[in-house]
Order: sequence, then C-alpha cells, then structure tokens
Amino acid sequence: MDFTKIDFSKFDVAKMFDVDAAIASMEEANGKAIALITDAKAKSIAETVSAASFEFARAQAAAAKAFGEAVKKAIQI
Repeated sequence: MDFTKIDFSKFDVAKMFDVDAAIASMEEANGKAIALITDAKAKSIAETVSAASFEFARAQAAAAKAFGEAVKKAIQI
C-alpha cells in the first residue's frame, strides 16, 4: 500500500469508533458488577476506583481527539 496517497484530512477516528459510547457501555457493565459486591467497604472502594478509572478514560479519549484534530490541522498547513 502506498501511504503517500492517503488523504489524512479525511481521516476521522470518531466516525470509525464511538469512544464515548464504548466507555458508557463499559461503565454500565462495571456498575452492574459492582452492585453484586455485598461488603459495604469493598463496594465503596470499588465504586471510587471505578469512578476514577472512567474519568481517566474520558480524559484520555478527549486528549486523543484533541491530538487527532491537531494532526489534521498540521497536515493542512
């Protein structure tokens, strides 16, 4: 494949994979799993760690999107 002929200005990761929907789906499944924990302290810890993990995932997704936009802009220059 000749990568010199790819028009990167038309490359949009958001159209290929909906990261927000994937994270929301994982968060929902994780919440259902945590609901099965019976020990109050363990459940609280799991909820706290889970919430932090999903906040991190959303921040990473936003950073990746911003990076992709920056690359597209740089290629257009």
